[in-house]
Amino acid sequence: MKINKLNNEELEIWLSLARTVGPVKFFSILRACGSLYEVLKYLNKLTNKDYGIQNAREEIKNAEKIGAKITPACDPDYPDILRNISGFPPVITTLGDVSLLSREIIAIIGGRNSSMNGRNFANKLALDLSQAGFIIISGLARGIDTAANSVIYKNYPTIAVTASGIDVVYPRENFDLYKKITENGGLVMTELPFATKPKPQYFPQRNRIISGLSLGVVVIEASKRSGSLITADFALNQGREVFAVSGFPLDSRCSGSNYLIKNGAKLIESADDIIESIRFSLPPQQKNLFNVEHYAVNQKQEKLQQAKYVIVDHINSVPVDIDELILASGLSANIALMALLELELENKIERSPGNKISLIF
Repeated sequence: MKINKLNNEELEIWLSLARTVGPVKFFSILRACGSLYEVLKYLNKLTNKDYGIQNAREEIKNAEKIGAKITPACDPDYPDILRNISGFPPVITTLGDVSLLSREIIAIIGGRNSSMNGRNFANKLALDLSQAGFIIISGLARGIDTAANSVIYKNYPTIAVTASGIDVVYPRENFDLYKKITENGGLVMTELPFATKPKPQYFPQRNRIISGLSLGVVVIEASKRSGSLITADFALNQGREVFAVSGFPLDSRCSGSNYLIKNGAKLIESADDIIESIRFSLPPQQKNLFNVEHYAVNQKQEKLQQAKYVIVDHINSVPVDIDELILASGLSANIALMALLELELENKIERSPGNKISLIF
């Protein structure tokens, strides 16, 4: 993909296509058409398009009214690290200091139902990493995410990725934090259209961006059903470091983070553990370990691809309940949810009300 600035008309076409199809199909169409003006002809032929040039124009105008910027994946301001992940967003919308996306970023995530100790440790970790020159990224959610993003109150910039439109703050209780981030050197970003309200399927999409922008992901107090484990899986598939903080074995809030440690995540007790792992090259005697980890990433990607085949074999054009599908497929919940997200991004499945999905023919 050629990196260049788009004029207003080209941006409207790019955005219109991005809002009409999923990321994988977006780039397939772009390659097939050869130019944005051929894409416009393609869009004009669509019989069921629900997002057109006028909508794109309005979205750009609404973003500009609040000081936000819509950045296509071909723009020089679009972060290279995100452009290199599978299914990267064709567009992102940002409010704040976009230059933060070119800095060294560490994600700190965890459960919404976190303990005071967990939140305090997340905030201290975020502060120590910020003082070391890293930028902290999280999801603006309750609990650990809020504690991590709150480093902005100590005058360190932070990034929040939302599962909603750039103008929609969720949860509402974090409105002051959202304002503090955007007005004091931080950045809020999303791939979703302006004014979009959060939905369950948007959170895994957001999580792949959080891990995709990061050099490493730190998980604190996450249960086995936490979305943080999905983020950790994305991080592994994207070749990122995965760190976790251990917790009391009988505390269900720590079952997921303990599980990650048992399965290869790096146990951390301070920011120094992360800094050493991220900033210093592996010594020669650990080269074989690196090869083993690289092999594990490939194995994980193959497992995800197999899961996608299994899911497609279990569905057709009639909507089915996602929980029943996962049960029937025999797949683990985490790998099934990741596979469903990738299939949705590839525009191969669509969601229906009532937590249902169906195959697109």
